[in-house]
Amino acid sequence: MFEVVLYAAIAAIVCVAFYSVLGKSVGRGEDDKLDMDEAFGSTSSSRAGVVAPLLDDEPSELDDETGLGAIARAEPGFSPAQFVDGAKTVYSMILEAFASGDRDTLRDLLTPDVYTVYDAAISEREEKSLTQVTDLGRLRTTQIKNARIEDGIAFIRVLYEADIASALRDADGDLVEGDPDTLASISEYWTFERMIGSDDPTWRLSDVEPSEGDALPADPTPDTKD
Repeated sequence: MFEVVLYAAIAAIVCVAFYSVLGKSVGRGEDDKLDMDEAFGSTSSSRAGVVAPLLDDEPSELDDETGLGAIARAEPGFSPAQFVDGAKTVYSMILEAFASGDRDTLRDLLTPDVYTVYDAAISEREEKSLTQVTDLGRLRTTQIKNARIEDGIAFIRVLYEADIASALRDADGDLVEGDPDTLASISEYWTFERMIGSDDPTWRLSDVEPSEGDALPADPTPDTKD
């Protein structure tokens, strides 16, 4: 009986975390939508001492007309600290979804343009009967580098530094490219965007810059720019 209660508690915690990361109501009724203050945090809970370590610039950027300050004023529920927490989980979710060819998850988390790039890469693998194997060994850094509002859309650029193993296997399970047991140290910039004032609180990946660091023959995250 104790084990049943324990498993139920763990399942509840996982579900709450999943809802918070996506920032939207998943599998809930119209009268039971996710509280956005719960998902992203209100400005009253955002403290300068929390924000400072997440930024490449001084925390005074919160008072600027551009950057996180502008986003916080336009979206009173926005919390940089909770955004970074969500960005950590979304990073691994997108890596996993791309590796497994989970187009439904990718469609929810990517802008249409980026989804097109990822979908094409998955289709190319499928045509060759290849399977992607990706292991996120450690996510060392998740840091907001800059932010802006442009034409009513908020953009946040995030630096990720991680240790990743990635490989491709053929239909027989034989290794074709990469090494699933060897971690490579990489760094890359992902940009997320969201329409200011939108009822949909989801921040979607809109740009992936080429990674730096150790070479990964089997790319776990397709770039969207040269």
